[in-house]
Amino acid sequence: MDSNIRTVVKTLSYRTAVAASIFLAALAMNYSAGFGLTFVVLSYTVGFVSFWIQEKLWNMVKWQRVDNNDTRIRSVAKTVTWRLWSMFVLFVIGLILGLSSAHALEWTIVTNILFVVVHYTHERIWNLIKWGKLL
Repeated sequence: MDSNIRTVVKTLSYRTAVAASIFLAALAMNYSAGFGLTFVVLSYTVGFVSFWIQEKLWNMVKWQRVDNNDTRIRSVAKTVTWRLWSMFVLFVIGLILGLSSAHALEWTIVTNILFVVVHYTHERIWNLIKWGKLL
């Protein structure tokens, strides 16, 4: 189990990595910097709360935890459950920001592929950090 402060710091580091990814994806897909920044702000705030809740829920589950470390299978499961929820949220935010359904779907698919890599990498890095892990 992780301490509360570890969960908050982990959440902040993840949301920061995602924010950078969102902005770069918006530019790569020829959306304006304003769109990218707006999406970053909305995603960061909504995503922060969502990720924090997921971490707290996963901390209650002992499945695939060995010696207080997550196995690779657990990291994959956490990534998949997070991405499913995130896909829904990203699509809705895209619609709110004025994208057509087709563009919101395209945006959701592209960013989610990118985020799978970001999330899994983030989980594996945090698995190496011992600070804040409770016995």
